Parts: sequence; structure tokens; C-alpha cells
Amino acid sequence: MPKAKRKTVARSKASTKSEAPTKSKNPTNSRAVPHIKSPSQSDRVYFHEPSEEHGFLSPWYTSHFTIKTEDYESAAQYILAEKARVFGDKKARQRILEEHDVEVLMTLGENIKGFDEKSWRRRVSRIAKTANMHKFLSDDAESRDLLRQLKKLGTRELVFADPADSDLGIGFSAAEATEVGHAQWGANVFGKAIDEVRKTKAWKDQKASEQRVFDTSIFDVGGRLSVYW
Repeated sequence: MPKAKRKTVARSKASTKSEAPTKSKNPTNSRAVPHIKSPSQSDRVYFHEPSEEHGFLSPWYTSHFTIKTEDYESAAQYILAEKARVFGDKKARQRILEEHDVEVLMTLGENIKGFDEKSWRRRVSRIAKTANMHKFLSDDAESRDLLRQLKKLGTRELVFADPADSDLGIGFSAAEATEVGHAQWGANVFGKAIDEVRKTKAWKDQKASEQRVFDTSIFDVGGRLSVYW
């Protein structure tokens, strides 16, 4: 889509996308070279635009949550506001918090004063995780619905296929990603952040399940359940 390449949360340097390596001919003795199985396409969930399949995973998908009394309308808005805060651009941060238009938000995010790419890369993973923790795990109907959708995807790898962002995304569209191969992908920080949310939720559910287990053996006297009220 025409606008897809502008929708990047964290601006990154343009990289030259090399073509996928050509496949070599099969060796005469197929057993001489062990076959290493890579994740199939069915093991992955590609997402990008909110309007596309699995769009609820997109950083630009409308999802309301509050962090420290400040309201956000999407994970992307929070990430951009934090980007401005990290680099001390108070004016840009305030405008980001007040803005509702996606195109304007992207422009503001691309023009943060004092931005340093190396410094941002050290912080963006934590920031993306915080955004998604509140997006999916807040105690409200909207977050619970998003979490239900996330659970339906099981444990499949989540891939933010943004062709314009090789930090939060992989730097390729879903179609391109299948051609170039995983080795050439970007960091996919946003996809991994959602996976961290999934793991955190699973851990919390496990702990809650363990706490619900009631051990009656402490009341067992001579093979009989003896509870006196």
C-alpha cells in the first residue's frame, strides 16, 4: 500500500536489501549434509497495518490505555511519546500526547530533537514491551478482547512486517520476508515485545493455577478427611 512505508514508529537508517542467496544443487549424497528445519510460514504471524489480517497486533491499532495518568490511543503513540521523553524534546512529547492523527504523529516521531539511534536501540525493547503490556493486560474490556485474539494465535512467531522499520520491524513486507530469508530480517523488536507479553500472561496464569490447588492432605487422619468447624 502507498502509505505502508511511512508507518514506522522508530526511524531507522535505510538499509540495502540484498537478494536472497541462490539455492545450490542438491548434493549427490543427501545424507552428507544434515537438513536443519526452519520455521514454516504457518509457524509465523505477519502483521503491519491495522486494517490488514492480524491488524490488532499493529502498533497503530487503536487501543486505549493509561500509564501514570496519561492516556494513549495506541502502542505507537506511547512509544513515540517515550522517544521524545528519552531525548528531552518536551515540546514534541506534549504534541504527541495531544495528537490523534496518525500521519501527524509519524511526522512528529521522525523529527525528535536530539535523537540518537544507538541510544534509542538500547531502550526501545523495554518501551515496546511496556506499551504492549498495557495494551493487552489492562483490566478493561478492550484489553481482554485483544488478549483473547492474541491467545488464538497460540505460540506462533509474531513478525512485525514493516518494510520501513528494521528496528521495531523486520525491514521487509510479509511478501518480501518470505523471499529474502530470516537471516536478513531486522530486529523485530515490536513482535518480540508482544511475545514477551504472551509469556508473562502464561506465567501469571500458571502461578494463579498453582495457588488454586488446595492440598487436603493436612486434614487426612487415618485415611479419613477430618475437618472440624
